[in-house]
Amino acid sequence: MKNLKKYVGVLMLLSLLVGFTSCEDDETIFDRIVGRTWIGDLGFESDRHHDPLESAIYLGVDGFGEDQLCYYDNGEYYGKPLRLQWSVGNGTLYIDYGNVAPPRELRNVYVSHGRMTGTLYINGFYYGDVELYMQ
Repeated sequence: MKNLKKYVGVLMLLSLLVGFTSCEDDETIFDRIVGRTWIGDLGFESDRHHDPLESAIYLGVDGFGEDQLCYYDNGEYYGKPLRLQWSVGNGTLYIDYGNVAPPRELRNVYVSHGRMTGTLYINGFYYGDVELYMQ
């Protein structure tokens, strides 16, 4: 009987932990990221020297936006802003650059205090955990 109480207690604790670590719902994510510019690493590199580029993505309320790439070392812009289409579904931010660049997925999105975190996939392949900061 003592063991049964112990197991029931552990099961209850685990179920509480699962409930508290669940992802935010899509509407909450949308409301927190729309109309803002988010800056961070989305896996872009320059064409010539493969220098890493920082993204500054603006996500418009209409599902469209742009990504202004710049060099990390000096902040200079890298070309013109890339047009993009975006959406949120199942806790994932989907970013489609059309035929200009492979699509990005930021899975398990969490937004809090001007910070967006998640796991980045580029063209379906794992890239890594990333943090974007609200400008």
